[in-house]
Amino acid sequence: MLKKLFLKEFFLAFYLVSGEIKLIYPLLGIDSLPDITLLSAMLLSLFMLSDMPDKLKKIPIKHFEFISIFILIYLFIIFSLGYSSSSSYALVKTVNFGTVVLAFIFPLLTKKINIEIFIYFLTLLIFSISIIFLNFYISYLNKDGVILLSMSREDALKLTVGYLSVAILNGLLVLYYFFKKNQNIFIQWFIFLTAFIFLFASGGRGPLLVVLLILGTYFIYQMILSFMSFKINKLTIPILVFVIAIGGLYVAISTNSIETNSRVYKLFDSSIERFKTLKDSKGGGKSAYSRVLYTKFSIDKINEIPLLGYGIGSFGLEYNGIDEKDYPHNIFLEVWFELGIVPLFLILLLFYGVYMHIYSIKCYWCIAVYFYFFLNVLKSDSLIDIRLLGSFLGFFLLIKSQSSFQKLGQRDNSACYY
Repeated sequence: MLKKLFLKEFFLAFYLVSGEIKLIYPLLGIDSLPDITLLSAMLLSLFMLSDMPDKLKKIPIKHFEFISIFILIYLFIIFSLGYSSSSSYALVKTVNFGTVVLAFIFPLLTKKINIEIFIYFLTLLIFSISIIFLNFYISYLNKDGVILLSMSREDALKLTVGYLSVAILNGLLVLYYFFKKNQNIFIQWFIFLTAFIFLFASGGRGPLLVVLLILGTYFIYQMILSFMSFKINKLTIPILVFVIAIGGLYVAISTNSIETNSRVYKLFDSSIERFKTLKDSKGGGKSAYSRVLYTKFSIDKINEIPLLGYGIGSFGLEYNGIDEKDYPHNIFLEVWFELGIVPLFLILLLFYGVYMHIYSIKCYWCIAVYFYFFLNVLKSDSLIDIRLLGSFLGFFLLIKSQSSFQKLGQRDNSACYY
């Protein structure tokens, strides 16, 4: 195990969730520590630079084209520094986007990287972060003075923003372990169910709804195929479980909260209350309605300068009058607002090209995870918060269909090799 910790797959997984790890520093009793994102980025760069001379000699043209698109977007960001209305945050955002570029190009420019080992380490890190955060969140909701003794109520409140990151990370695991085949069935379902529980308990409405939308669409599609062929396939039980889960969620949201002294129940009760706001509150609640305001403002301002945008990091200043991090909660609107029409076309081309690749090889878990990320960035995340997405886009391009290697013409569309 100790030897595995020095694998590049581990450091990449650590790098991608380093932001969430830094968020829970206070919960681990850590007061000060060197920037682990920067340190892991430096280590990954050393791995990559040592592999690049050999890797570049045989890099596929397609990979080079996608790397060029990412670099072009970065060059537009640097160019926009010259006219950005932001005077301070613009530079911070430019530097931070470099971490996204590294996450994307690292899988493509390093040798012998295995996505299954990477997912193994990523799963361990996500579960560790989730357990630590949710334990804190339970204490926060129960106003536990012992657990929160080391911080003020205000500081604890700031930490609660981690719920969305925990939800997004576990939503990724739910889809990967549901669609990825050729695994130990007991381990696969254990991780799937654990990740789903963490996803719901975190209270992240967006990631949960996206996961349910993807799974629901898949189940409906499979049911249609079953009825057309007059066969009930192996999805019958999962579909029943899914329907029961959706029904239980609806009943929980539609009814009043149950009075109980259970500490853990308050965590789930808080999640249920967040979902109730979608039904009971005007505009779906403050969080949901703010997305509408962001979108309207962005479109109105884009119409004034549609070609060049207002420059990198400018949204916060234009929207709030304060030169700080803020964004439309839609990376395509964000790119258009700050960088203009050409970078928007480039990032759309990037997403389109990656999708066409994974669609052509029939990698179903890739398609599920791709749409999970795609739908999430339509309503969450800034351009500098998509390191995990960037890395998976890079991995997707490395995956090839295994079908041509199977005997007797048998085909397993869900199987991929790396």
